[in-house]
Amino acid sequence: MSCPAPPSRPVVLSIAGADPSSGAGLQADLLTGAALGVHVCTALTAWTVQDSHGVLRVQTLDAADTRAQLETLLADFSVAVVKIGLIGSLPMAKMLRDFLLVRCDLPLVIDPIWRAGGGQELADAALRDFLREELLPLARIATPNLPEALQLTGADTADGAACAWPGDWLLISDGHGAAAQLDNRLYQRGTLAGRYPQPRLPGSYHGTGCTLSTAIAAGLAYGQSVPDAVASSLAFTHAAVAKAYRAGHGQFFLDRWAARP
Repeated sequence: MSCPAPPSRPVVLSIAGADPSSGAGLQADLLTGAALGVHVCTALTAWTVQDSHGVLRVQTLDAADTRAQLETLLADFSVAVVKIGLIGSLPMAKMLRDFLLVRCDLPLVIDPIWRAGGGQELADAALRDFLREELLPLARIATPNLPEALQLTGADTADGAACAWPGDWLLISDGHGAAAQLDNRLYQRGTLAGRYPQPRLPGSYHGTGCTLSTAIAAGLAYGQSVPDAVASSLAFTHAAVAKAYRAGHGQFFLDRWAARP
């Protein structure tokens, strides 16, 4: 008698840097995917030296090595959604642009990281310009926080950034202000499509942006619409922050397992 085949799971491909503290980057993507029931394949763009206080050093891989990872994974796995986090260098960004233009059938989530949670710069002006002009137009949705959105567009407000945004859906997360309520905003082609207020929780947290963008990728992999994936992912991330714990002596770490639906 043959045994039944095990169930399958949607596959998300995360292209990002590694965080040895396991709070952000590929490690956060793996933890988020496990909590939400998707299989996360990872293609490494950069090694980092970091802890709960911040990033000390970034060593970007050769773009050809990352491309080899992508080609190998996509030859084997039926990837449902691609998520891009830390890119690390302009040659890496150009390789990703060329690769994604060939695989334009894959929904793309971009978390346009240019500054670490501890404040360290992770992208120079040339990389930010290329990201804005060449990569963001390919994305189904991008998930910058408000400072990132303003920096990338030169705008002064979230609405202004949305009007200047080069892609389709845009979620501007509000995690860096001082108001009692977070004002997360979803736009499509510059038009406000939804607002998602949440209570601001005290403290500083490691990996919230990585968690949010990967959760959205997981929702899309399960067939959710963009607004539904955004709503469920914001709720999941907020719950993970509410259950955060201390592991090092700096930022708190999200408890994604406690936040799973």
